[in-house]
Amino acid sequence: MIGQLLNERYKIIERLGTGGFGETYIAEDKSRFNHRCVVKRLRPQPQANTRWVEEAFQKEAYTLQRLQHDQIPQLLAFFNENNEFFLVQELIDGRNLGQILTPGKGWTEHEVIFLLRDILQVLAFVHQERTIHRDIKPANLIIRNSDKKIFLIDFGAVKEVTTQVYDNEGKVIEAIGVGTPGYMAPEQARGTPDLCSDIYAVGIVAIEALIGKRPVVDSRTLKVIWQDQLEVSVRDDLVQFLTKMVDPIPYRRYQSALEALPIANNLTQTIISPPPPYQSDLEALSIANNLTQTIISPPPPPPPPPIKYAGFSMRLVAEILDITIVGIPSFVFTELDNANYPQDQFWVRLLVCYVILGFVYSTVMESSQFQGTVGKLLLGIVVTDINGTSLTFEQCAKRYFCKLLSYLTLFIGFFMAGFTKKKTTLHDLISGSLVIRK
Repeated sequence: MIGQLLNERYKIIERLGTGGFGETYIAEDKSRFNHRCVVKRLRPQPQANTRWVEEAFQKEAYTLQRLQHDQIPQLLAFFNENNEFFLVQELIDGRNLGQILTPGKGWTEHEVIFLLRDILQVLAFVHQERTIHRDIKPANLIIRNSDKKIFLIDFGAVKEVTTQVYDNEGKVIEAIGVGTPGYMAPEQARGTPDLCSDIYAVGIVAIEALIGKRPVVDSRTLKVIWQDQLEVSVRDDLVQFLTKMVDPIPYRRYQSALEALPIANNLTQTIISPPPPYQSDLEALSIANNLTQTIISPPPPPPPPPIKYAGFSMRLVAEILDITIVGIPSFVFTELDNANYPQDQFWVRLLVCYVILGFVYSTVMESSQFQGTVGKLLLGIVVTDINGTSLTFEQCAKRYFCKLLSYLTLFIGFFMAGFTKKKTTLHDLISGSLVIRK
């Protein structure tokens, strides 16, 4: 897929990984100045009913879109292309916890307590939204380079949808479990995950950090065996905390991160200790920054140029050009068909023809890669949303009908561009769009 353009805007440039459910890539968003993002390609089972898979995929994607948190990558887009499902997410610059853990070398109890607190803080938000992550493991915990914050990535809900097979009525008749063996709670392996299943996985991650390897599970009792593998003694309250987190019986565990987080916070308040390994270089970075303050260094790069909004006069000329471009064929079509209608209906039919042609012309051009009509392109201006991203066809359609409202206000909606801060008209404000100079 390298080099392929998805959804007419995401160019695949590098593969990050692959698995049983699909692949993950780094892509450039051509509609956002080649801003880099993560594209996840999810393939449904061949026997799956595409209609029901797509409906379930959209439902779960909307759930992920609702998880707005500064330690969860933002969901930027989701779409279906060639019967394959794609998620587009914010790219986090950092390393995953699996790259930081050293096999055979355990962390101190103090470092593990801080790790538990940091994971549970973001997981508490997820559980507050009544969402189960389903796939917590070191590889899905990203430590951002800039501030060493832990990010929770790769939620399993959408992956589960793409592994389900539906009958003609939309009922699931077959499903492949989502999760990673060794981190999955027993009930999740049976296909009935709950919020406390995530608590089990967090406990396994913490024990792995503590003993330097993934703990063993007794195949008969399903109990996690780990205390006899400790190389040093560990405080009793931490042992009790971890033991309850990985209890094979779901109701004996903490039922959510909201219940477990206060315990982790209490543990951190009883110690004065260096930060965990993934944050230890923050102190060194601070010292280095202080030393470099005395060194003459080149000035920082200039900030990106500010957005230049298209002025009223420029937009007026573009509008006149577009009215001419749409008006001439509308007049010709109406005149050619004039013999079939009474003469007094000419102007009504001309108006209807103009509205229809104008709708097709404006929505197609403004939602294309050109991001503007011919009149706008000739004057070097384009249409975007409030974040500078290109508009979808639906957004452009909404903008066009809002423009008709600006006409109905005796053009007052257009004249607003001469007084608003971002040179926005009435239809810009209602549709959430901007007209900017390239």
